[in-house]
Amino acid sequence: MRVSRFICAAIVLSWPASIHVNAGINADDIVLALQFDEGEGENAVDLSSNGNSATLVQDAKWGAGKLGACLRLKNTAHAAVANHPSLDLHETDFSLAIWMNFSSEPGWYNLMAHSEGPGGGDKKWFWMFSGGKFKFHIFNPGGELAWIDSEFFGFPELDRWYHLALVKRQEQYTFFLDGEPFGESVKDLPVPAEINHDLTIGWSQEDRYFQGLLDEVLIVKQAMTSNDVQRHLFGGVRGILAVEPGEMITTRWGDLKSGIGL
Repeated sequence: MRVSRFICAAIVLSWPASIHVNAGINADDIVLALQFDEGEGENAVDLSSNGNSATLVQDAKWGAGKLGACLRLKNTAHAAVANHPSLDLHETDFSLAIWMNFSSEPGWYNLMAHSEGPGGGDKKWFWMFSGGKFKFHIFNPGGELAWIDSEFFGFPELDRWYHLALVKRQEQYTFFLDGEPFGESVKDLPVPAEINHDLTIGWSQEDRYFQGLLDEVLIVKQAMTSNDVQRHLFGGVRGILAVEPGEMITTRWGDLKSGIGL
């Protein structure tokens, strides 16, 4: 990624050259960690221990990301992660985080989805933007469903990067926008178990496609703290993976993400 000296200087001023990172996330709880830094080819490597690498499909391309390279999506392009038991979020705390950049005014854009189909009887969850809000949707067999909404956001500024996170702790869901809390809801409906389909990034089976850039996709089977959200905000996936659980180490900011420098 090409970053101007001005932007790099701003990063250096925002963070000391040496920062102390206190890891609060158990490495075994990291389900999916995609940097999208490959910049070429048709696969993005998962940095978790699960091997949940993503495949670029429908002419998905690479772009200049928030940190390094990123996934560039237009029309029906998206990425798919083959179904794996580690992707099951049934009856567990979890967190989702992503960097996003809209290239056109959204109607209904999906960020991530794990869905067996578009029908009313299909098990699914998806994370999306619609009606001026970020939303998380759960649908279980038998017609049980839930919508979890953020605060009202309006229409995003185009060609601008936004950081979004969603944290589920027991029955409470909290949205974070650019590192700050952005709405809470309490829902007791669990995410369905054993969804038998690929997890998709930038698309759901309702044919709702994201148009723009996506970067630093993270799923964790743990309720991230606000400090964890900040670590992903500033360091992306490597900001979360920088240290082992329970350790305190000193890390150079430049080491958190390759490709950024003065």
